[in-house]
Amino acid sequence: MTFALLLHHAKSGSVSMHEFLVALVAAIVPWTEAAGIAIVMWGAIEGLAKLAGRFRSLLDSSIELIPISRIRLAIGEKIALGLDFFLAGDIIQTIIIPSWESLAILGGIVIIRTVIAFFLNRDIKEFSEK
Repeated sequence: MTFALLLHHAKSGSVSMHEFLVALVAAIVPWTEAAGIAIVMWGAIEGLAKLAGRFRSLLDSSIELIPISRIRLAIGEKIALGLDFFLAGDIIQTIIIPSWESLAILGGIVIIRTVIAFFLNRDIKEFSEK
């Protein structure tokens, strides 16, 4: 049953609230995860562009060299933000449709996000002190 059809049936009272929420989650979660993918890809593309700029500056000494730390920060910030979107999607899905598999995925993402945030914040602090 599609989300629009469920919404119609929910208004008429022939579909339970749980079925409606499951359909709503099934419609929202893929878009949330797609946003996370897009943000991570944005970071990868930005990092590649800055790395290409660094290679160009190595060839032309008149252009200022882009520090590797700045490239790493640009990529790391986008990865951390993208993981937040993945985490949000998994939290929404786990609340409505709990399973051991979804809890394990959620736990893995939380651990990865925490480690990345720790090192990213450390790098930002070091970069701002320079």
